[in-house]
Amino acid sequence: MLSVSLVIPVLNAARTLPRCLAALGRLDPKPDEIIFVDNGSSDGSQGFVKAFESEQTGWTVRCLVQPARGASAARNTGIKASAGEIIAFTDADCEPDTDWVKRLVVPFQDPAVGGVAGRIVGVAGGSVVELFSALYTLQSPEQPSIHTAWTPWAGGFPTANLAVRRSLLEQLGGFDESVAIYGEDYDLCARLYRQGAAIAYRPEAVVRHHHRTTLAGLLRQAYGFGCSHAYLFRRHGPRGLWLELPRCAEVWSSVPVNGWVDGASADKKMLGLLALWWLYPPLGWLLPLYALWLIREAGKRAARAGVPPPVTVAVCLAGLLLAKSAALTVGRWRGALRYGAVCL
Repeated sequence: MLSVSLVIPVLNAARTLPRCLAALGRLDPKPDEIIFVDNGSSDGSQGFVKAFESEQTGWTVRCLVQPARGASAARNTGIKASAGEIIAFTDADCEPDTDWVKRLVVPFQDPAVGGVAGRIVGVAGGSVVELFSALYTLQSPEQPSIHTAWTPWAGGFPTANLAVRRSLLEQLGGFDESVAIYGEDYDLCARLYRQGAAIAYRPEAVVRHHHRTTLAGLLRQAYGFGCSHAYLFRRHGPRGLWLELPRCAEVWSSVPVNGWVDGASADKKMLGLLALWWLYPPLGWLLPLYALWLIREAGKRAARAGVPPPVTVAVCLAGLLLAKSAALTVGRWRGALRYGAVCL
């Protein structure tokens, strides 16, 4: 098997680190080395990592420090200190399955594969916000696939579950530290494709992710995602207008303006119904009907995940979906102004 180095940035992760470290200790096979890079923690995270390091035998575990804030800077520090042919990435709020390393490495037998991404499964947690994030954030497909280009709809993968050939990372100079958080991982994927490399997605390589626990954290993350969408489209976006509408998506490559317009999000549907109500008041009944539909769909999604909610929780889930969609839209508008991209 190809040698594997695992790089994990750490920043104030004391809430999730114990479970992450326990999962890393169960890995079979284990990576050749794990490199933790502390990014300025002040909550005792380094103590958890140092204790884990002292308990391990038969493999290399190191804890480095990168005072310059930013996940890209931390990961680049780990890359430079690593020795593996494959550099795998996850985060301190993640728990890889026992066979994760083996599942990630297998596709690299194909020399055309430069990176491998695995499935991210959200942990429902004990709060409505955590349940919502597990159901609606970073949802991974169930079928394997191969990607050779980044588009607004596919080809980007989070570093919570990603592995890349060391040789390619060296060619690219690692992560671009000028890219803001929430976009640096997709930016890396886009640059890998430009090198002629493919990324294989393998759902059997599973990482379980602990999401945000507060409403403020959830909305801040959604806003950041939205800003990154505008940046990514400006830097890597393919030609034409990429248009998402309810139940359909179209690419109009002949349109002279490049842009990404998402008209299918929950907040934009609600805005559309509000506009109809204003233009023709008798259609106002569509607003409560849509709200009831959102509540019903949220309950069904939670039930499919094995956590059937009471009506009050389903109502909260629907409300969080509207709030997150709105924060994502505001982030896209802000990013569009900042980066000069058509991203709405």
